[in-house]
Order: sequence, then C-alpha cells, then structure tokens
Amino acid sequence: MSPAITAPTVRTGARVAVADLFYSFQGEGVNLGRRALFVRLIKCNLTCGYPGMPRAADAPAIGAMVCDTEYTWNTAKHDLHAAPAMSAAEIWNELVRLDPATDNSGMAAVDLVVVSGGEPLLHPGIVVDLARRATASGRALEIETNATIAPSPALIAAGARFNAGLKLASSAVPYGKRIKPQVITQLQASGRARWKFVVTGPEDVREIAGLQQKFGLTEVWLSPEGTSADVVVDRMRWLADVALTHGWNLTTRQHVLIWGDDRGR
Repeated sequence: MSPAITAPTVRTGARVAVADLFYSFQGEGVNLGRRALFVRLIKCNLTCGYPGMPRAADAPAIGAMVCDTEYTWNTAKHDLHAAPAMSAAEIWNELVRLDPATDNSGMAAVDLVVVSGGEPLLHPGIVVDLARRATASGRALEIETNATIAPSPALIAAGARFNAGLKLASSAVPYGKRIKPQVITQLQASGRARWKFVVTGPEDVREIAGLQQKFGLTEVWLSPEGTSADVVVDRMRWLADVALTHGWNLTTRQHVLIWGDDRGR
C-alpha cells in the first residue's frame, strides 16, 4: 500500500484563490435537488482528460472523461491568477450573503454548503475553517474530492462529509496518481464518504465493480458524464439497469439538465 497523501498544514489567516461562489441546487448525489451554497476553489492535483498538465491551450484531450472545470487548474488554457484570493472568513461571509434568507426572514435558510474545485483538500486550513463555521450555523457541509488526499482528523471532527469521486481509466490520469489505496481505505472507514463515479461507457462499469470489491466501497453512486442534457439523459437510460443490477445508486446532473454547461450553476 502506498502511504496516504496528507495535505500540508495551512497557517491561520491563509487565503485561497476562489473560482466561483454561488447559490443553486446540489445537482448530483444524495442531496440532488437540495438548495445549496457553493464555493469552488482553484487548484487540482489531477488533470482529468489528460495524462499530465497540457502544455498548450489547444492540446487535445485523450480521455473520454474530461474535466468540466478546467478553469480551476489548466494553466495552458486559463489565467488562474485572475481568481480573487480570499480567507475562509471572507468566503463564509460571501456565502451567507448569497443565502436569500439573510435578507428575507420569511424564507428558510439554506442548510447545505458544498466545497468543490479543483481539489478542496489541497487547502486543508480553509476547508476545516469552513466546516466549523457550517456546523456552528446548523448547516451541513459536503466536500467534492477526488479521494487522493486524506482528510485531517480536524476536518472529520468538524463534521464534513465527502462526495468521493475516484477517477477511472477513462480520465487518462495514470493509475498511481488517481488511486491511493490508503486514502480510499481511510475515507471508507470514516463513515462519511459516498463514492461517486463519472461514467462514460461499459469499461468504466467494470472498473467500478473491481474498485468496489477491492476496497469494500459502500454507497456507490453512478453519474453520467456529459455537459449537455441530451448526453446526460442518454447515458442515464442505460446506466439505470446497470445500477439496479449491481446494487448501486444513480444520480443525474440536474444543473446540466436545467442550464447546460453554464458556469456558476
């Protein structure tokens, strides 16, 4: 087993580049359709669609599963320095401002916060702070992670849950980069992880079954790859029988069905 990758300690008052802050619905998984406050952080340790960081803006993707938020990490295509740097307190204050209940006492407060990326666990101090603030305000907090970086005990204690999206061979990312056995085992043992797999075709299904058997994964969710409603619906139709046969759950991509590939939705 390779050792767990633990993100470096971040000093108090650290700042992180933020790609997006918005109010919408959780579009996938167990909280599908639930109103949520989102923060998307810059930086990722994987390069989905490519075996490594592209060297040119026009570099073609190799994998069938291509990242739909390349603007958080692909420096060949995007200027990451344009994203504002914010502290956890500033992020939290903006999330609260985005909650319509802040200015409307007759509306129920949004009780779910989703931290996405990029890879949020590259910013451990920030996510721990956000998780603590969420818990203190009576909100749940989900972290969208690629399950290659182990969450700290402080983050577990703060009440965070993890939508763990292991990347498959269809992502073109080398196996040793995308599959970290000790991290997977730790997340599974925490009881806080739901395992979400983006599916492009039958080969993905075979790999998912193998990973489930190898690591004893529970609460597996299939998510159809696609950034258009037509592709998402077509893939869901054949994935439905796959999910039922294997005892897995199936999620759509609600935000894509409603808004297509619009950013900040």
